[in-house]
Amino acid sequence: MMDRRKIECFSCSYTSQVAKLHIEGIPTGFISSLGIDFVTVLYEAIAEDKNSFGFVAVEDDKALGFVAFSTNLSKLYKHIVLKKGLKFGFLLAKKMLSVQNVKKIWANIFYPKKMKQMNLPDAELLSIVVSPEGRGKGIAKQLIEKGFTECAERGIDRVKVLVATDNKPANKLYQKCGFELHSRIFSHAVQSNIYVAEISS
Repeated sequence: MMDRRKIECFSCSYTSQVAKLHIEGIPTGFISSLGIDFVTVLYEAIAEDKNSFGFVAVEDDKALGFVAFSTNLSKLYKHIVLKKGLKFGFLLAKKMLSVQNVKKIWANIFYPKKMKQMNLPDAELLSIVVSPEGRGKGIAKQLIEKGFTECAERGIDRVKVLVATDNKPANKLYQKCGFELHSRIFSHAVQSNIYVAEISS
């Protein structure tokens, strides 16, 4: 049987499917808690930002998995404020009534500065999710390798990723793909591992 699966560059045509995959695959994450509309607009911003990129594994026009990278999170945030500020403000308005959510939002805003102080690379693998029907086919590894190739083409030699310490499958995946443990931090009250991968040119 012919393999109909292909890897495509991240674009706005897939953002709604990607947002749904994100929420289904990372249900307890803070970003997911902000709702499908917020997550969709977030991935629209990532698709449009020249400092960010991603890839989608597609079969018969259905997204089976995706990966998103940013070469500089601070620049992505600036793009979001300039291009999507009003939309994000509207979507976040109700969430800002929660003190806990406000603290988490501020933690995300200051996250790039914190990473810089730890001598970590600006480039980051932001998120990766593979649907249940797409698992066991090597899609996640294929997506990360595609992202590494793009990093190399952009002159990026190191990339980091943050993952909850108790997320064993994700930790195993990153180690398999060449990420090495750099440090551990508490992020949103969860202990997380920070991995760094060297990108070969």
